[in-house]
Amino acid sequence: MKVKKYRELIIFIILIPIFLFAAFFVSSRMENQLPAYSVINKASLGSSVFYEAMKKLNMPVERTLKPVEEQDYNTIQIVVPGGKFDVNSSYIKSWVNKGGVLVRLSAGNIHIVDYGVSPDIRGGVTFYKYGKGAVITSDAAYITNKALTENTSNAYSLLSELSNFNNRKIYFNETNLFQSNVRASLWDYIPLWGRFLIFQFVLSLAAFFYYKGKRFGRPIALYEETERSENEYLFSASALFRQAKSYDLIAEIYYKNLLIQTKCLQESLIDYWEREELPSLNKAKQVYEFMNNSKAEIKAKEYIQIITTIEQLNRILKKRRDSYWKTLKKI
Repeated sequence: MKVKKYRELIIFIILIPIFLFAAFFVSSRMENQLPAYSVINKASLGSSVFYEAMKKLNMPVERTLKPVEEQDYNTIQIVVPGGKFDVNSSYIKSWVNKGGVLVRLSAGNIHIVDYGVSPDIRGGVTFYKYGKGAVITSDAAYITNKALTENTSNAYSLLSELSNFNNRKIYFNETNLFQSNVRASLWDYIPLWGRFLIFQFVLSLAAFFYYKGKRFGRPIALYEETERSENEYLFSASALFRQAKSYDLIAEIYYKNLLIQTKCLQESLIDYWEREELPSLNKAKQVYEFMNNSKAEIKAKEYIQIITTIEQLNRILKKRRDSYWKTLKKI
């Protein structure tokens, strides 16, 4: 018994430096890795080739780490996936409304922009007009170094859209990739030898509890009844629809729910909206024409856009109901 115990202790002591070396190696590799889609990343997922090509074409393009809402309104800001960036935030919406042009690139070319009327879809690029400015959305994979070695047509489409803005200054805004305002943690100030000691202490503590916590006898499984979560069926059904990409069914369900709330199953949605004098009549017309359109092939992006519009109409109805309820409470 003692021989086995000593053997385990020797193996554990040998594994300590191996584990520490592997941990520090992986940590250093992760710290030195540049984020994907960055213009200074020359790897396959970087955008350095697209950025340098724009410079070769004498386009007024630069890289910046200044937030979008603090930029000049007469500029074009290109934002790629990564970090925290909300295209629907009040700051971004106000910046676009005052004349800014935002190019939002996302993985998979799936965007939900809840402002801008009747987006213009031009191939892989979608154009939203809002106030004095605009929002242009596309797939970030189109401008990666790897994608440009295989196909340049999608990147050229995006470049053509940018060239239509009268030589505005173009910025690759990487504030969301490199958050300069994030404070360094206590771990960042600890030297390497200090981290080594902390790792050793944690491993020694884990070994102590391992040997002291060994059980005797065969463990017996304890079966407990798991409590079902609320609306579990709805979550399962929505996951199946999303996995099967049945966006047409999702849009139909949203639209039927809207008709039930308006109680206009026998009446046109547009007539109801005009009769009740509700705002955003153009969005109601857009939803009605889309759902009653017999177009054979509709893209998933169009379905997502119309679902977002239906949600906006639902919020308008809810706001109207809340106003009635507040009036009744006062009476």
